[in-house]
Amino acid sequence: MSAVKGRSRQKQEHKSRSAELLLTAFMGVAALLASAHFGYRYLSQPGTLPLRVVEITGEFSHLEHAAIEAEVASAIDGGFFTVDMQAVRDAVRAMPWVEEVSVRRVWPDTLRMHVIEQVPLAHWGDAALVNLRGEVFETQDAVLRRGLPRLSGGAGKAPEVVSFYLQLRSALVGGPLAVSELVLNARQEWEVKFDNGLALMLGSEQPEARIADFFKVYPQLLANMSGIPQRIDMRYEHGFAVQWQSQDALPGESLAGDS
Repeated sequence: MSAVKGRSRQKQEHKSRSAELLLTAFMGVAALLASAHFGYRYLSQPGTLPLRVVEITGEFSHLEHAAIEAEVASAIDGGFFTVDMQAVRDAVRAMPWVEEVSVRRVWPDTLRMHVIEQVPLAHWGDAALVNLRGEVFETQDAVLRRGLPRLSGGAGKAPEVVSFYLQLRSALVGGPLAVSELVLNARQEWEVKFDNGLALMLGSEQPEARIADFFKVYPQLLANMSGIPQRIDMRYEHGFAVQWQSQDALPGESLAGDS
């Protein structure tokens, strides 16, 4: 009988120790959670671990470090852990001449930023610029950019116009002509103006084939005719029309042979 009572007492003591261990573990977890909570609240305060340094890298012709730093300062709304990185990036990305921005934190008080400046390929319309990927961007001095061709088209047409311009530019390398203006008009017709004043009408159908035909006939026009071509219309099915600029006669238009 005494042996049974001893085993019962041992079981009760074991249960008591288990309960104490569980209580101790629970209290430890609660303490850790409370510590983490108060630690998070502390680190979330704007005055805790403030950002003191903004490092900016990039090669700039139009952007200034001071202007970027000022834009970053106005966008920062927290400390090292709580600053809205996307808001900072978007603020700088919206600046004129900024193409792309990357931002990261560097412990304990630094934002490191790399900024890529826009490289204009051409004017877009009358008051904007366009880059190599067909992205249109506006700057205050867009109309003052000299030495750039002018491209234009409808809304959303910039990538298509840029792609065709790059084809033309590549085909003209080493030749006497350079594109000064390329237009995709409301009727989806291509019009080209070269730096010597020559206007070329390609229409809306098969512009690549028509520009290839133009490259074939243009040297012949210069070699065999007494005048200078002022306007060439390649929209004819079996030929092309030429308007001449001549010192001896008024400009006229004639239909030339098969293209």
